[in-house]
Amino acid sequence: MDITVGRETQEKLQLAMDAMLGVREALADRNVRPFRGPREAYTWITGDQDFQTDRGGFYRTSEAIATSDFPNILLNSMTKKLIQDYAALGMGGMERLFTSTRLGDFKTQDRVRMGYLGDLAAVAEAGPYAEITKPTDEKISYAPSKFGGLLTISEETIRNDDLGKIANFPSRLARAGRRTLKQFITDFFVNNPNYDPDTVAWFHATHANLGSVALSSAELDAREVALMTQTEKDSGKALGLPLQWIMVPPALKATAFQINNNDDGTNSWFSRLGVVNNGQAPAGIIVNELLSDANDWYWGAFPSEAPFLEIGFLDGIEQPQILLANLATQGTMFTNDQIQYKVKFVFGGDIIDFRPVGKNVVP
Repeated sequence: MDITVGRETQEKLQLAMDAMLGVREALADRNVRPFRGPREAYTWITGDQDFQTDRGGFYRTSEAIATSDFPNILLNSMTKKLIQDYAALGMGGMERLFTSTRLGDFKTQDRVRMGYLGDLAAVAEAGPYAEITKPTDEKISYAPSKFGGLLTISEETIRNDDLGKIANFPSRLARAGRRTLKQFITDFFVNNPNYDPDTVAWFHATHANLGSVALSSAELDAREVALMTQTEKDSGKALGLPLQWIMVPPALKATAFQINNNDDGTNSWFSRLGVVNNGQAPAGIIVNELLSDANDWYWGAFPSEAPFLEIGFLDGIEQPQILLANLATQGTMFTNDQIQYKVKFVFGGDIIDFRPVGKNVVP
C-alpha cells in the first residue's frame, strides 16, 4: 500500500491498522499493506512526522485526519482482533453448559419457572370434569455485574515502535475475558450455592444429585439412572433425562477418555460421550483446568434437554468491549501523553434447576 499523508481514505487506514494487529479479513486484502508498527501508523494517520509539541504534542492534527482518529482507528482494530480471538479461544465445552440470555439493564432479573401438570384424569360417561391441580411457581433472581479495567498506551510505546505490546493487548484481553466468564461459571459448580426456591445446596442428597463414588463406567451407569429418575416439579413424573456430558479436572482426563473408549460388553460407554475429532475431546467430555480438586467430577444432560444454569449478558454482548476512555484535549491523553482504553464486560447468572445436573464429591 502506497500511502500519501492526507490523501488516503480512513477506510484504507483502518484496514492497514487492522492488518497490523492480525485481523484475518484485513490480512486477506491484497490491496492494503499492513502498517509496519505503531509509529508508522501514527505518522500516516495524524500527519505528525516528528512528534512535535508545538501544535498539540502527541496528537498533532493533519489536514485530512482529525486528532482523535488515531486512538479511534486503533480502538476499532483492537475490538476486531478481540472479537476474533475471543471466538477462536472457546471455553473447552463449557459454553454448552449454560443458557444465554440478553439483559437490558442492571436490575435484578427474576426468572419464574412453572411446575408440571399431572396425568389427565379419566372422565366417566356423563360425568363431570374435575378441576386440574395447577402447578406452583419457583422464582430465581440474580443481577448482572461489571468486570473490566483500564488499558493505557503511552507515547513512549508509539515512539519506540513497540508493536508487540499493542498487538498482544487484544489477544490477552480475549483470554482474560474468557477466563473471567469461565471462572464465574466454574464457581457455581465448585462452591455449590443454594438453589433459591428451597435454599438447599445445588448438589445435595435432598436433590438426589450428589454422589461420592470415583469416576468409572459403572458409576456413570448409576448417575444416568439418577438423572432419568429425577421427577418433574409438582407432577412427580420421571423426567427421563439422559447422561450426555461429564466435566472433569485435568487429573481425570485420561480416566474419562478410557471410559469413553471402553467397548467391553460390561458397563460399556464406548463413544457414548462422543468421538475424538481432529484430536479434540469428545463433545460430552469437558476437561476444565479451573477445577482444582483432582477427584470430584460433574455430570448431567445438556441444557437443550433441560436448562439448569442461566448467564445473562448486558445488551446481548457476550465478549468484553474496549471503549476509548479519554479525549485528545483532556484526561491522560492531554496531561500524560497516554491513550487510555476502558475494558468492560457485563454479565450475571444463577442456577435455575438442579434436576439435570449432578456432582460426585469423592473423598
